[in-house]
Amino acid sequence: MARLRLRFNPWPDPVMELTDTPHPKCRTCKGEGGWDYDYGHPETGEYDGTDTEYCACWDPDHVRRLLPVPRLLARLLFGWTPPVYSEEPPF
Repeated sequence: MARLRLRFNPWPDPVMELTDTPHPKCRTCKGEGGWDYDYGHPETGEYDGTDTEYCACWDPDHVRRLLPVPRLLARLLFGWTPPVYSEEPPF
């Protein structure tokens, strides 16, 4: 059974979403939804990054966009600010 909650997503436009949460009594992840692990470069053995592995009790991509939030309400309720675009060339 899905454990749904409301979430505010500010990107690309402010919107309210209905999303799944990890199972709080999962024995594998203990309610965290997954775990991070570091891995090394295969040749040098030095740190090469961190990867996330999600538990089977949770799918973080299971999201439904419900309704857009007007920019005024997003600014007042959630502290959202519109993105700032630079007028400088990228070089």
